[in-house]
Amino acid sequence: MSRPTVVEVNFHEFKRALESALAAGTRIVPGDTQRWRSYVAAHQVRETNFQAYVRGKHENLEPVIIDAAAPWGGYYMWSSKDEVALRWQPAGDGTKQD
Repeated sequence: MSRPTVVEVNFHEFKRALESALAAGTRIVPGDTQRWRSYVAAHQVRETNFQAYVRGKHENLEPVIIDAAAPWGGYYMWSSKDEVALRWQPAGDGTKQD
């Protein structure tokens, strides 16, 4: 049985994808409670584990979801200040972003 992983993605490409998601209406922020909970449940994101893990490595990270198809759809923790973006990669998801 494979396990979920955390993948660091190219920050500048992520920012472009996030801007596109905002324009397309596919960006979900924690304040959008109903959409947020629905996405997390449907994709079996272990939010608490993911956030604790990445915050142990980086400070000032914010969660965001891009509700779109591959390659950029997913749950992320990111920081504009630190120029870092980390993606929750579910078990068995072979998607790779460089």
